Amino acid sequence: MPSHDGVHGAFRYEDYMGVHRDDGLVFVSLTMRSGRTPEMKKALYRRIAELAQEYAGTEPRNVFIGLTENEAVDWSFGNGEAQYATA
Repeated sequence: MPSHDGVHGAFRYEDYMGVHRDDGLVFVSLTMRSGRTPEMKKALYRRIAELAQEYAGTEPRNVFIGLTENEAVDWSFGNGEAQYATA
């Protein structure tokens, strides 16, 4: 079973929460403004898994999604400025 120990560079992905993953594991990391409901997030996760299967042949069980939410002041689009915070 692969594992990540900081030296060998493999990632541990054994079964967790009733999901059996394998070497086809794909990570999706999302960053977005807060404000979506839990139902909206669940629908997004389902759709991402559907599209991964449709376009890349990735089994939905192998789609691992991490979502990070933040606020307007957490974004800078250049020049070291927080454009949303000053708009």
